[in-house]
Amino acid sequence: MAESKTTRITIRLPIALAEKIEKLAARENQDTSKIIRKAIERHLHIQSTRDDVDFISGIIRQEIKAETDKQANRLAAMLFKVGVIASGNYFLNARMLSDVISPSMLEDFKDINSNARRLGISYMKQSGAGVVDFLEDEEAVAAAVEKIRTDYTEG
Repeated sequence: MAESKTTRITIRLPIALAEKIEKLAARENQDTSKIIRKAIERHLHIQSTRDDVDFISGIIRQEIKAETDKQANRLAAMLFKVGVIASGNYFLNARMLSDVISPSMLEDFKDINSNARRLGISYMKQSGAGVVDFLEDEEAVAAAVEKIRTDYTEG
């Protein structure tokens, strides 16, 4: 196997490092130049591998971000649709109730609806965990319903 062409480079090393290289060369029965070449090649290989890993990691991060953004946008669109459906249900229920009550009760219905809407908005402002806790607390739900009723009867 033909050896590649070489060039001479002069470097300065701390005495302690030069002594370590000479001891290693003696232990492995090699000249110091070969020990230093191997160390430099190993370092360059490690650095090259590190650069490759950084490059690949960058590509993976871009792909993950693109997919995450796409899924986040999809979820946002779905949540918007859920909001539209919930709003539609609210107005449908209000319309149906207003159609079945007597005209003399229409003002009472408006008050009840207004109080219920305020309570609903207050409920919606709670955190996700707060909403679950509220719904699991039968007494809190009953108290909220009672508040709507008493606000109506006191109003």
